[in-house]
Amino acid sequence: MAVKDSSMWAAYLAGKEEVGRRELVLKYLPLVKYHAGRLAVKPPQHLDQEDLIGYGIIGLLEAIDRYDPSRGVNFESFASQRIRGAILDALRQSHWAPRTLVEKLRRVSMVYRRLEQEQGREISDAAVAAAAGITVEELRELLERGSQMAVLSLEDFLFERDGEEGVSRAELLADPQSPDPEGCYEQDELRRALVEGIRHLNDKDRLVLTLYYYEGLTLKEIGKILGVSESRVCQLHGRAILNLRRYLADFM
Repeated sequence: MAVKDSSMWAAYLAGKEEVGRRELVLKYLPLVKYHAGRLAVKPPQHLDQEDLIGYGIIGLLEAIDRYDPSRGVNFESFASQRIRGAILDALRQSHWAPRTLVEKLRRVSMVYRRLEQEQGREISDAAVAAAAGITVEELRELLERGSQMAVLSLEDFLFERDGEEGVSRAELLADPQSPDPEGCYEQDELRRALVEGIRHLNDKDRLVLTLYYYEGLTLKEIGKILGVSESRVCQLHGRAILNLRRYLADFM
């Protein structure tokens, strides 16, 4: 942490004054804009980018109020979980998935799994659509519509907390110095499950997740690398998360 940042935090923690709080919000506002701008889901029509930033600021304020430097956790990592959580909470409240959509997604996920096991390679949309009894256009629309639900489902899993002040699974992953033996065990198990789940994905889906989550690229940037549209990347991301979520089901 830079000397200036340390001074800002020291001044705020000493008195918890509103002026210091506002300074920290302005300092970390770019972090909010970053997370609001790279969500792999399409917000509903009644929510725009400014709305998402507003919800993200609520998460940032919560992070500022709860941050404890003595834990040795980087604030940006700590705040990122709450910023994303606040934004996704807003999306979750505005999201409604009819039972038919859930059933179709489950059926398509099973088709992907069966065909990949039988053929041992990436399966074309045409093959999946035929096996699922739908058209290619319907499949792609289904994946795009299901992308948001799949992401929110995974986030529900990662951000599940043990009580109001509890630690989320995502924070366990971000905090390798956690002294809690039970937390360390869960951290190791979650890492193992994630690695195993990602290993089972096909090459393209694994690449999309790597570029998005590890390289920090946007869907548009990933599309340029793969030579496909942003909408197609959204579909690939939704498919990857849908399948990855299945491998993590034992941790629910």
